[in-house]
Amino acid sequence: MQNKNIKPLLVLSMLCIGLLLTGGVMAEDTYGAYPGAPTQVPTPTPSTSTATTTPVTAYPTQPTDTTGILPATPTVTPPATSTVTPPGASGSATAIYYAQAPPVAQQNALLAYNIQVAPPAAVYYSGSYLPWTSFYQVFPATSPALWVSSSVGWSWYATCPVGSWVQVLMYVPVTGTMKTYDLFPDGNSRYNSYGFASPGYKYRWFNANAPGRYITMLTIADIPSNYITIDVA
Repeated sequence: MQNKNIKPLLVLSMLCIGLLLTGGVMAEDTYGAYPGAPTQVPTPTPSTSTATTTPVTAYPTQPTDTTGILPATPTVTPPATSTVTPPGASGSATAIYYAQAPPVAQQNALLAYNIQVAPPAAVYYSGSYLPWTSFYQVFPATSPALWVSSSVGWSWYATCPVGSWVQVLMYVPVTGTMKTYDLFPDGNSRYNSYGFASPGYKYRWFNANAPGRYITMLTIADIPSNYITIDVA
């Protein structure tokens, strides 16, 4: 009788241990790159310092501190009446760029951007640069939007040197199939489909691998965004 009682207890103990190990493995798989993964992925912190001709050599990492969400005073406050400098004019925005390439898995992926952890200093919207604290209060968030990370904030236009990597930011208003359209300096175009994307702020990496002008736009559920221009020299 005593041996019969011990055998079921051993089997029950082994099942419990197996469930715990399986749960541990499932809990660890919480990060992934888009498309197809609705989970959060580590994202770089956009720099708010003025970009220079010297590239940032270190690949950025996602901040983990969630304190100070939506600060009352942004670190950079461009004049509310300033407008985007026309492409090619002096004083144009310089992209925040990196000399080191991001991980291969992120180079052609749509990635989630944690706007609460790393809000931009300013955003180009409705003809002017607005401090983030003003932008998020007036932005209707009903249409897709596209920007490039630059020295003056999220811009519709920026310049960068050949060979650099630049963050292209976007806002997705609805769940749907996301597509991007890129026009290259040689006149060729490229179309990418990222599958279904969920609402929120996203980003992807742009590689300035040849000199000239690049134009990019996106659609989500066939709703078009604005377009951005990046001049590479």
